[in-house]
Amino acid sequence: MSEPGDAGAEPNKADRVHASAFRVRAEVAAGLNADGGWAGATNEAVSIDVDHPFRLRFELEGAAQADEPRRFRLQYRRNHGDWLNVPAADFPLPEGQTPRVSVVAAEGYDHGDATTDLLAESTAPFTAGAGIDLNALSPVWSGRSERWQSEWEWPLVIRRFADGAVTNEAGDRFEFRMADAAGHPLAAGRNPELTLAVPDGLLGGTFVETPGRIGPRQAANGDLYFLMEPAETDNMLMVVKSTDGGATWAEIDGAHRPATGDLEGFAAALHGDTIHMLHQTSEHVWHHAFRTSAHPAYPDTWQVRDERVATPAAEPPVQVATLVARSDGSLVGVYGGPQKIHYQIREPDGHWGEAVKIDADRPDSLSGPQAVLGADDAVHLAYTAGNGSAWYRRINPDGRLTPRLRLADDLGTGETDVGSVLPLVYLPNTGSVLAVYRRSDGRLWSRRIGPDGEPGDAVRVSERPVVQNAVDSDQTGADVIAHEGTVHVLFIEQGSGRVLHAQSPDARQWQPASVVIDNVNAQWLRGAVLSNTSGQPVYGFVFDAGSNGGSGMNRYAEVPLTPR
Repeated sequence: MSEPGDAGAEPNKADRVHASAFRVRAEVAAGLNADGGWAGATNEAVSIDVDHPFRLRFELEGAAQADEPRRFRLQYRRNHGDWLNVPAADFPLPEGQTPRVSVVAAEGYDHGDATTDLLAESTAPFTAGAGIDLNALSPVWSGRSERWQSEWEWPLVIRRFADGAVTNEAGDRFEFRMADAAGHPLAAGRNPELTLAVPDGLLGGTFVETPGRIGPRQAANGDLYFLMEPAETDNMLMVVKSTDGGATWAEIDGAHRPATGDLEGFAAALHGDTIHMLHQTSEHVWHHAFRTSAHPAYPDTWQVRDERVATPAAEPPVQVATLVARSDGSLVGVYGGPQKIHYQIREPDGHWGEAVKIDADRPDSLSGPQAVLGADDAVHLAYTAGNGSAWYRRINPDGRLTPRLRLADDLGTGETDVGSVLPLVYLPNTGSVLAVYRRSDGRLWSRRIGPDGEPGDAVRVSERPVVQNAVDSDQTGADVIAHEGTVHVLFIEQGSGRVLHAQSPDARQWQPASVVIDNVNAQWLRGAVLSNTSGQPVYGFVFDAGSNGGSGMNRYAEVPLTPR
């Protein structure tokens, strides 16, 4: 994952150019020649946050034989390992590869802009170097035949997860050096050696493209689990785990992860100590299962990998999935087909039954399923149609469907609107189900379906418009849970990208929404009722803070579940 070249070469002793100083700049948007935004003093080894771009400025000094045109590159090594060339790959959305370390796009200057003399180590006459912008090589440059100095600044990022689920850990040490274009390093009295930090709550990686409920899930011992990909350019399935209430996360049993990647339609359900997953790709539908740390015999291990559930007749317009685990361990999975949605039941012995096509006798094009378990193992199901309507049915314990009931007829009608219904919630205190959905005007509304199966009146959740298909999810940027009869909704405000929270004590009237995450361009979010490290209930959620479909922006946060 590095640029080709002889990165392990020794310095060219005939070359009288050497690195005389360096300085790390934390403020990536600072002007190229601004004397500010530094992370430390000149030649100071500093700590750098993972998945957070920074800049590294070098002072070079040279003498005779340095006047030939040349280009420079940057090299790094991790924890005193082999030296590698640093490639160019943007952050958060690279093209083609997601390496451990890369040169990224610069803010505040263009590639090749001239530098001025900021670092004061050398007293030689100054000749302008350049700022680098999303390029593994510097511009062509010529020095002077007499003694000279110049400065070069590189915008960089060190990622938490790279292609292949390669992982950088807190405390890792990254050493950098400059080299010529052929990979021959420049001599240096001291190379910058930076210590990596992982901010609390950062997962990194990439969100599932069109998620149903995917967590975070919590084991009986309090450990948290989330399902995601390491990088947009390497779509493999990862289970990441936190043992400290969401502060730190790490992949578990990565050596045995499923072979099937491409996490398009994806949903998960926790039954006992096992997380079951339904995974729809372009061609197939798969089941995986992961045993949490609460499993008495095989904690934190994959149990089922790449179990094929179905192969739809053709690729659905949007891959979708929802999954419910019933009390006896059976699973009810719903997924997309070319025109309809289908459901299948996995018996406790592991056998999948035949697929049932929903609304097979109707002309509607169906998608966007969301399901939840209710009383007596009944599965409540909502889904959307291409004409902008939303429907509700129940899958009874014997597998039979109840007649469909219309929930709404004013959703968006584009392909990106198929996920306009949020994950359903069941309210055991009233025996009702709450469906929250986004109308075509961008506002969220809710309807309760009572124990008699009849929907109540529609109630507006918030006057604020909510983002739809922020990147490529084809769904509403919102999530909903219920705790002790109170319903809580998190949503991404259209236009601002902020995350807001609204709640209703009775699912009939909603309190004004308040900002939970500000100064962010959120794009995905999913959450669940969890217990924090003090044992108090929280709405724990993972959100993408603005990857634009790339990686490195997944973060964990909580909303306390206490009355206002």
